[in-house]
Amino acid sequence: MNAWWAGLASRERVILIAGMLVLAVLLIWLAIIEPLADGRNSLRREVAALSADHDWMQQVAPEVRRRASSQAGAGAIGAGNGSVLTLVEVSANASGMRSAMTRVQPEGQGARLWFDSVSFDALVRWLAELETRQNLRISQLAVDAGAAPGLVSARVLVEPR
Repeated sequence: MNAWWAGLASRERVILIAGMLVLAVLLIWLAIIEPLADGRNSLRREVAALSADHDWMQQVAPEVRRRASSQAGAGAIGAGNGSVLTLVEVSANASGMRSAMTRVQPEGQGARLWFDSVSFDALVRWLAELETRQNLRISQLAVDAGAAPGLVSARVLVEPR
């Protein structure tokens, strides 16, 4: 390698050194500086979006507090404005029942739910939780045996108390 280098003219050495410097700068730029700049821009956009979300939440917070206090004062935890659907969805997600729920349909002030291949024990526990913790009433329940032991298909009508 030294013999090859020594065999080059000084002009060729300068050109090779300059090319290596340009290549090194280009590699540093592409491998380090550009990804950092992209990440920084991405974080700036995310901060701007989250700031806008925060501002919106601050604007609607008094309305949310007013509605929460009016519902709590009226004793209608599960009544009105689709809150039965919300309570059912949140509770189903928390208990893991959402994956077995195949259909949810509003009906009057309540909701009609369909389940396929759900554990009977888990379904009964979840329905009991809806009645005790969410202050909802199970007004209709139809259960059919499933293909495997312990699994059922069910149709449930949940209404506010």
